[in-house]
Amino acid sequence: MIRVKTLTIQLIDAQPNRIRICRVEGESLVTVVVPRDDLSEAKFLPNIPSRGIYYLLDEDHGNVSRVYAGQTTQGIARLEAHKTRKEFWNKAVMFLDDDQNISKDALDVLEAKAIDYVRTHGSYETDNLVTPKPYMDPYKEESVERLHDKILFRMAALGYDLNRVDQGPVSSAAIFHTKKNGVCGTGRYSKDTGHFTVLAGSNVDMSRPIQKNAAVTTLRNELFGGLSGIVELAEDLEFPTPSAAAVFVLGGSQNGWTEWVNDAGCTLDQVYRSEEN
Repeated sequence: MIRVKTLTIQLIDAQPNRIRICRVEGESLVTVVVPRDDLSEAKFLPNIPSRGIYYLLDEDHGNVSRVYAGQTTQGIARLEAHKTRKEFWNKAVMFLDDDQNISKDALDVLEAKAIDYVRTHGSYETDNLVTPKPYMDPYKEESVERLHDKILFRMAALGYDLNRVDQGPVSSAAIFHTKKNGVCGTGRYSKDTGHFTVLAGSNVDMSRPIQKNAAVTTLRNELFGGLSGIVELAEDLEFPTPSAAAVFVLGGSQNGWTEWVNDAGCTLDQVYRSEEN
């Protein structure tokens, strides 16, 4: 027997790459896709519910390299704070409903499920470092699980598959480098662990402060003390993610998947995550 779901998509200003409003027949949940550059316009969309969860994505043609999951009771307006505080994302996907359809305790558990999923699935980085553990009424747990499944279905239908794991054929010994702002750093990526090792002899730009990464800030201070300007790393250092390695070398806020490139000019993302590999 063929099972059919009808997904309708409204394109604001008839622009397929801008704001999209998506609904599934028979479901009250409203999905809104908001490009970062269109946030000011999206905040004034009429008749959009205010309670639900959202994903902030760093994505390129459906290829997701970084994800953050959160909850909102403010609807689209919640994204305004993230536009100020989080630089990495270029698209938000929100799943919103009325308060009577998602209670506050159900919302807390739904957010926890979303965070746990992005921390344990897919080959992308996440800014969610800890999974919340809220109390859940056992009589409501099944309905929240069904809602989470519906959200994952819509994400995949829109081209953002949070479960996709890309396999790259390149040896872990391949060298990647960055030369941003005249800072020359080199390193290796391990596909098995997801870690990135910055190699001895790499430059480290101590003149540029780090944004919101206390662990990397502490490490730089321990290694280089009060030094300023561009300094040289004396020994190899391993980092849990390519972005942490890029932040260590360059300062500021960096996306390591696009910052580290090989000798052919291909980014780490293109080498290890591209569906064309």
